[in-house]
Amino acid sequence: MSAGKTSVLKKQIILLLQQTSTDNNKMPLARSLLSSLALVMPAQSVSGTNPDGLYCHVYNRGIEHKIIFNDEQDYNVFLGYLKEYLSAPADPESSKKVFSIRGRAFRGTPHQPKNYFNKIELVAYSLMPNHFHLLVNLKQKDALQGFIRSLCTRYSMYFNKKHQRTGSLFQGPYKSILIRDETCVLHLTRYLHTHGASSYPEYVGTRATPWVKPAAVLSYFARTKTDTFKGVRFYKDFVEKYQPGPKEIELLEKITLEDMTKQFESRLQAKNKPDVGTRIKASELLAASGIFLILLALGVRNIMGSTAKITPAPSPTPIVLSETADVKTPKTMLIIKITDGSESVNIRQKPTVGSNKIGEAKEGDTFEFVSVNSGWYEIKLADESTGFISARYLEVMPEK
Repeated sequence: MSAGKTSVLKKQIILLLQQTSTDNNKMPLARSLLSSLALVMPAQSVSGTNPDGLYCHVYNRGIEHKIIFNDEQDYNVFLGYLKEYLSAPADPESSKKVFSIRGRAFRGTPHQPKNYFNKIELVAYSLMPNHFHLLVNLKQKDALQGFIRSLCTRYSMYFNKKHQRTGSLFQGPYKSILIRDETCVLHLTRYLHTHGASSYPEYVGTRATPWVKPAAVLSYFARTKTDTFKGVRFYKDFVEKYQPGPKEIELLEKITLEDMTKQFESRLQAKNKPDVGTRIKASELLAASGIFLILLALGVRNIMGSTAKITPAPSPTPIVLSETADVKTPKTMLIIKITDGSESVNIRQKPTVGSNKIGEAKEGDTFEFVSVNSGWYEIKLADESTGFISARYLEVMPEK
């Protein structure tokens, strides 16, 4: 595509976006056009590679899809190991301790776990009951294998001892994929931050964790020339309001190491519900428009799979449902697990703590899974309506 044609297309896109501000019915057309252009724009003039290292997405799942995070303590222990590996090592003198051998006192440094500070940076993470995702920046290429092996082995030993089990905890060697494109990184962080216990609070400024590094991703939103689409607020809109199209879903299937088809189907089914007919608000339209322009400017470049740790497989063909399609999918059930001593947990109208309380759930109650939204599970209630419960109080029930 020539520079002249690209300039003309950009003007047409901006004009189309301006028109949608007064005619919301044209938004699907703008969304489709912009998302497809974002994926086919030439990247020769876009500086999208990471000069300071390589982005790598790492994924591992429990053996036979079994739970690997059974309660809040399990999540905290796993995150604690990440903190030890990725934080600056303690001063050797300050870590020395006095110990005795056969009545004689000695002062020395206890055995310390390996440290990967300045070798690996954690960009984003998502922990689900039966699997985990890590997006890392490899400062030293050969550090990844030792880091993940040590992390998984150490956590497996903890989990087996605590829950009195033996054998493998994970289904096998971890999977990983190298990502050389900024747009892919943006889409992947959005995906991770809408699932399970994640690094989303670090991105929106509600939690500070020195060993989680959101700056590189947030800097993409600072490159736009207009202040309207800059900063943390706009990233929040990107995560919570942006709806990926078929092209983005196809892209995510390549980099998430999971099947996105089922999630795509559930979104289509939700859109086809007769009671879902709210018009797009002007603020949401403006946010979506800005997101598309940023993605358009970044473009999409090469994705290179790590052949050492991932076996290439054909991507599933996305299923597009018609309005009359009747697709039966197995139900995923969730069970309430309360670990903080409370008698019950609140069911909220929306996935926020400040949302209206519409009910309560007690230990052992079960619900049908609907979706995941930024650390909240959307569940189906007895009257066929839906509500939200914090992911920390729910576990996925094993399939029978």
